[in-house]
This record gives sequence, C-alpha cells and structure tokens, in this order.
Amino acid sequence: MAAPLRRVGLELEFPVVEVATGRGMGRSAAERLWHSFAARDPSWQLEAEVLRGAVTGVCRTESGFLEVVNTDTGVCTVEVALAPQETIGAAVDAAVGVLRGLQEPLAAMGYTMLSTGIQPRTWFDPARKSPKDWYLLLPRRWRLHHWLVPIASHQASVDVSPGEAARAVNVLSGFAGIFVALTAGSPVARGALQPWKEMRNWVWQERCARVPVREALYTSNGMPARPYPHIGSYIEHFWDSHLYFLTKFKSGGYEVVGDRSFKDFILSPRPVRARRIDGTLVEIAPERDMLDRIHQYGWPAAKLHYRFDSATDLDGVRAALTEGRMADYFERHAVGCYVENRTCGVAPHGEEGVTAALTMGLVERLDDAEALLARFPWEYWCELWATAGEHGLGAADPRLLGTAREMLELAQDGLRGRGAGEEVHLLPLLDRLERRETPADRMIAAFGAGGVRRLVREFGRPV
Repeated sequence: MAAPLRRVGLELEFPVVEVATGRGMGRSAAERLWHSFAARDPSWQLEAEVLRGAVTGVCRTESGFLEVVNTDTGVCTVEVALAPQETIGAAVDAAVGVLRGLQEPLAAMGYTMLSTGIQPRTWFDPARKSPKDWYLLLPRRWRLHHWLVPIASHQASVDVSPGEAARAVNVLSGFAGIFVALTAGSPVARGALQPWKEMRNWVWQERCARVPVREALYTSNGMPARPYPHIGSYIEHFWDSHLYFLTKFKSGGYEVVGDRSFKDFILSPRPVRARRIDGTLVEIAPERDMLDRIHQYGWPAAKLHYRFDSATDLDGVRAALTEGRMADYFERHAVGCYVENRTCGVAPHGEEGVTAALTMGLVERLDDAEALLARFPWEYWCELWATAGEHGLGAADPRLLGTAREMLELAQDGLRGRGAGEEVHLLPLLDRLERRETPADRMIAAFGAGGVRRLVREFGRPV
C-alpha cells in the first residue's frame, strides 16, 4: 500500500475595497458581510467576540478541523483558512468555492476582494483594526500592530515529520527571497505607485526597524540569522521569546507579567503573576496543554506548528530543557507537525495554488533543496530576502534567475513524485520567470493606465 500523501492547507488573505472609491472596508460593512454570508450558507456559524460582542467572521467544523473565514488584523482584509486536503487541487477547489460565496454578498454591497498584497488607498488605520478580543492582549507586547491593517498574503502549510521539521523550516526560510521575487504583488499603496514592488515586505521591515530587537526577532516575517542546526534550537529560540500569551486558540487568555520568557515560565517552580485579558491580576502555574499552543507565538518566514503526544508531561519537558535534550524529546513526542510558508504574495485569480505548489514541492525534495541552498552562504539568502521586495524579478543579481529556475525545477520534481498532477500549479511561476514579470509589474501597468479605479477593475475577483 502506498504511503499517504502529505496534506496541504491554504490560508488565503485578500484586501477588500469599495469598488467606487478603492478604500478599505470598515467595521460596519464587515459585520454585514458575515451576517449575509452565513444567511446564504447555513453550514457556517457566526463568530462573536466574548468581551467586545462584535461578529468578526464565521466558522464550521470540517473533517475534525475548525475552518474559519474572518477578517485579519484589519477588517479590510478577509482571510480564508480551511481544512487541509490530500492534494493541492482539492485545497484550491475548496478555497475557490468559499471565495465565490464571499464575493457574491460583497458585490451586492459594492465591494470586491483584490488579488493584491496591500490596500491601494487605506493605510495604517487603527479604526480599521478587527475588533477581536485577542487584540486586547496582543498590542501589550506587539508595538505598531496597526501597521498590518492594509496588508495581505497567501500562506500554505504542509505536513512534516518531527525529524524533518527543522530542515523544512530552513529550506523554506532560505528561499524566502526567491518566493518574494516570484510573487511580488503590492506596488500601489496610499493611492500612489510606491518604490517597492512588494510593499507588504516594506511594511514588515520598516516596522521591525522601529521596535526593540527582542520583539523584532519574533515578528519580522523574515529569516533566522542562521539555519537551525536541529529542531531543539528552533524550539528553544521561540520559547526564549517574551512575546507570548497563555491562550486557547487566541481566545481569552493571560499575559505573564514581569520579564519572563515562556521557557522561564515553564521552568518556574511556583505560580507566577499574570494579567487576564480584562486586566485582572491572577496567579497562574504552567499546565501541560500550554505546550500545545505556544507554537502560534512567532511570525517568521517559515513557522512550525506542532502538538505533543499523550506521554508528554511538564517534568519531562523541563528535564529536556535543562539537560539540552530538547531535540531528542521533540522528535520522540511531537505530533501533528506541519510547516507554514508565510512569505508569498497574494496570487492572481486562477493561480491560487502557486504558494502551496512551491511549499509542497520543495519539502518533498529536502535533500536537493538543501544542496541548492548550500551553494551560497546563508548571508547571501538573507540579503536576497531583504532586497527582493523592492525589485521583484528585476533584481540586479545575475544569479537570481538561474537559481530561481533550479528551485522551481526541484519543486516540479517533488510534485511529480506525488503523482497527483500538482506540478500544473507551478506553471504561472515558470511563465513569470520567463517573462521576468511579476503580478506587481502588471499592477504597475494597470495603475499607470487608469489609477486605482483601473487597478480595482483588473485585480478585483470576479463574482
């Protein structure tokens, strides 16, 4: 019997704008959208915040997975996160079906979803932050969070074994610059043409330059300073973070007060002071289930999600941490691992599978991908990531195009090995490489021909 295919999950974000003005959707329109969407499809239930009372999206359970369609940091960004599928085609079909259902009520309201990575007019507007209870906690540690209001991306996740986890994170991190160069699609913002083809990256990089280093380390959407030598180093890096909360699926929760990292908290021999989401001070002690949720607190280029098995206990984890055995402990006890690729831009209509194809294809060929990365020092890949957002495929480095082609060929080979015909989803990227033309270049042409109105007409999703 053939081994089961790795599953793939999609998390697709789209800016939502008013067709007549090109401005981002506001809170009242967002609430109307969710009520209208749920009324059209009763399989979806409205999601209301406990403290604020606002409806911020819809959800349903599919194959044991909680599917969510809601707004992201900004109410002007719609996010679709569905159950993982066995093939990229199945994941894309499911997502496109939901997007079609969303576009119908949006069109009736005079709005559309854009296949761009940033709002064309609306900027860092605090009034457009989603009224989620979770966002009462996050700004206590995350400065300039409202800077993320106008941006969007397409993310893909694929299953990995615990033994593959660090390798997959390193590969997807290392190629982050090429991913950005191939998928750049946000050159128009604040009603004008901007100097970067992927202004989404400019937002991340500028914000990180303005916050303390130990905050920027975990909120850069970027690459690690060097590859992780093993999964223990990845775990310890993120558990050393002070930017974390004790939450259950980002609902409710506590902020540990004082200068304690998550590792400090786990190793604490007695309860520590914490502040509830409503500000109440309490004493809280480490609990086993907290280990299964801490993975969400970190926003790098490539992010590992994981849980621990039923044999895991706090004493075992504490011993592994203090004795330097976290890599071994993780490989023996981690379950449900998948790696999330967070660096790709929003794909044009009809090309929604490109991020998943890149991610899956490379993870299927880790040995070859590592060999390609090893041709250049890690510092080269970091510099490429830092500059790709400005130039896209027009970067001056003569090595970019050839290396990008080799990377795409590796991904093609990995997808062919799965036998599901998924390599077709890479064709748009090969075409972009041949033309040296990204979605951003097409957006620049549209904007030059007719401003924001033309951009909205050409890159708004059809009903």
